[in-house]
Amino acid sequence: MVAELARRRGFFWPSFEIYGGVSGFIDLGPLGTVMKRRIVQKWLDTFIKKHGFLEISTPVITPERVFQASGHVDHFKDSMVECLNCKRRFKADHLLREAAGIQAEAFSLEQIERTINDRQIRCVECGGQLSKPDYFSTMFRTTTGPYSEAVAYGRPEAAQGMFVDFKRVYEASREKMPIAIAQVGTALRNEISPRQGPIRLREFTIMEFEFFYDPAEPSCPYINEVKGNEIRILPLQLRNKGIEEPITATIRQVLDEKLVLSEWFAYFMGLSQQFMLD
Repeated sequence: MVAELARRRGFFWPSFEIYGGVSGFIDLGPLGTVMKRRIVQKWLDTFIKKHGFLEISTPVITPERVFQASGHVDHFKDSMVECLNCKRRFKADHLLREAAGIQAEAFSLEQIERTINDRQIRCVECGGQLSKPDYFSTMFRTTTGPYSEAVAYGRPEAAQGMFVDFKRVYEASREKMPIAIAQVGTALRNEISPRQGPIRLREFTIMEFEFFYDPAEPSCPYINEVKGNEIRILPLQLRNKGIEEPITATIRQVLDEKLVLSEWFAYFMGLSQQFMLD
């Protein structure tokens, strides 16, 4: 297995291993630490330094009012079911996909419950009966200082810091457009059932940038650099026809056929594909 090879070679292994471990956390070994540093540097060189984008660093712990304003408190949650026998808890869409091959990411609680009952889906661990589905917030909740009313959360992504600081960064950049604000740092997600080793973690490093441009000047001077790059895309036009299979097209094609309307967005799609191949 790849995971076992990674452990032996010193890329990564489970955190707190000598105390039994905790799912959703990994330690990077000597080679893993070097690999991570190289990936981050490659990302900075490809997206940030080349274009003169601006990098900031903001706190991981964020006051609740920020996530209330962004909608995360109400919407950053997953549906969950519990086995009434072994008490194991499952992310509902994962369970439905594993047990019945059903794609249920967009299902409501009522749809999930109806599907479980109609298909007679049971616990995949012990065969026990499942509870009614409910929502579980996937943000880590805490308080700042000794005041229980000072609620805060570990950020699940880095975007909020960039939006909150936009005015300051815009002023510092002499109010020029376009402008991109980037951030590399730790993010936290209190996953219900993390799996797949380093693919789905509760703590991980995230690399993000938010790009802002004047819609009256939408052209991208770099578009010709990626026009031949192929990407896989599922356009809204196809989804509206009930088609769920992505198509492969070049950046030039998606622009000519108006599958993507923004040259800047198309450019970053092509650049992302190039970064992954490199």
